[in-house]
Amino acid sequence: MVKHEIKVEISNTEALQSLIEKAYFEEGQMGRIMGKNHFLPIDESDDINYTIFKDLDGATAKVWNKDIIDGTMRFMVNHQGDEIKLTPVSIYCIKEEGKYIFY
Repeated sequence: MVKHEIKVEISNTEALQSLIEKAYFEEGQMGRIMGKNHFLPIDESDDINYTIFKDLDGATAKVWNKDIIDGTMRFMVNHQGDEIKLTPVSIYCIKEEGKYIFY
């Protein structure tokens, strides 16, 4: 059970939507994530989110985006050196009324 989990807004809608499509729908998996090969990079140019995720290696985070996500999407934070990657860990995704729902 997760006792502490942060909730962060990711405003880069295009990058987030591209990640969701590749991870959950591109290869015909119909909304089920396959593997751990997909990630959302957070670089230093995104000052606020880089600062938030810095030193949270191994933690989980809930991400939201009012334009494309209904609710939140869960990610695992991987911070190695200066590189931060958010790997999706929500197992299932449904497209409904132009938004994605995760569970």
